[in-house]
Amino acid sequence: MIIFNQDVINNFFYIILSIFLIFFLVEKKWIHGWYTRMATFVSLSMAIILCMLSPIYNNPYCVHDLRMIPFVLGIMYGGPYTGLALLAVLLGFRTMIYSWSMVAFVIYVVIYLFTVIGMKWFHFQRLSSRNKIIFSVGIFTFHSIVAALIAKAMTIFVIDESYLINFILLPSCGMLILTYICETLLKQIQIKQALVKIEKMEVLAQLAASISHEVKNPLTVIKGFLRLLQQENLPVGKKEQYLTIASSELNRAEDIINDYLTFARPDPEQVETIFISEQLQKLADMVEPLSNQQSVVVHKDIQDSGIVGNTRNFQQAFLNIIKNAIEAMPKGGTLTIHSKVQKGNVSITISDTGVGMTPMQQARLGEPYFSTKEKGTGLGLMVSYRIIEAMRGIITVESRIGKGTSFQIVFPVDHVKNPSSI
Repeated sequence: MIIFNQDVINNFFYIILSIFLIFFLVEKKWIHGWYTRMATFVSLSMAIILCMLSPIYNNPYCVHDLRMIPFVLGIMYGGPYTGLALLAVLLGFRTMIYSWSMVAFVIYVVIYLFTVIGMKWFHFQRLSSRNKIIFSVGIFTFHSIVAALIAKAMTIFVIDESYLINFILLPSCGMLILTYICETLLKQIQIKQALVKIEKMEVLAQLAASISHEVKNPLTVIKGFLRLLQQENLPVGKKEQYLTIASSELNRAEDIINDYLTFARPDPEQVETIFISEQLQKLADMVEPLSNQQSVVVHKDIQDSGIVGNTRNFQQAFLNIIKNAIEAMPKGGTLTIHSKVQKGNVSITISDTGVGMTPMQQARLGEPYFSTKEKGTGLGLMVSYRIIEAMRGIITVESRIGKGTSFQIVFPVDHVKNPSSI
């Protein structure tokens, strides 16, 4: 008869809890290193000790619990050294709780050796999940039989029906379930890591295609004009015109490459205090010719504050946003540059009264090779988003078709006072 009492449930609960604790601790860096082995040792050690404190079966010759399950699991998934450490914990606490026993010492040493030898013989790490489960149940049943024979040889231990049920059948079924849980969790982590790699490769492929497409266009133009320059009797004026166009296209290709480099490495080498009023005023002056050309009126309402970052990167990020805002108003409009300090943060808002965007377009902002402009590349906003994130900023966008768009960027304040203000 199986003694299925509260202590049996407690034993299984302790072991399952330790398994989930291991996978919770190592999920983000599942490697066969000291961290994984240490997490496995600590978690399964607790399971072994708690199982011994909740015995499920008693007779005149022994006290039985499910301590052998976490012990064998620790050897299989943690390796021989983790298993050896668990063996020391098992024997040490067994002695503290029940006193020293030569029979127990011999049994657990033999179990340890047979498990390690069996793993090497069957190349455990190369087995499929199904075969690992079969191996674990088989080796565990073998251990139970060997343990009974050793106990019978060294004591007057009696192997009866109760022993077969409580010492072999119940633990072997538990080993089957618990190994299945381990394999399922391990497979989930491997699938998650594979998906992360696939996503990285997709991003890399998308960036490579974008770079190829964007750089190829100016290079094609340059190639065409170089061929034209080879014509005989070409007027000097035409040569200068072709050279000017080729040079501008070469500069455009360089700008595209620089944008990608900034995206790849947005962390500034030189960090300093950036004064918001000074830099936003400079940016407003820089885009004045473009705003005049587009019949855009610029309104500034800037409260001064300091933030930490790189001035050049800050200018590049906000110049892209401001230029996009102006270009979104082809028939003229109003551009508003607003900043406000509140609760330890500085909020910078760039608003326009342009064509606006759909919710789907807003969701894709900052993606490589996505732009609302006909000839846009999407690189400008992609770089802006990356720089702002590197400066610990948070960017949000609100937009309505035909009403305009508002970019709000929030940075933590650097507590350095700047006497100048607008």
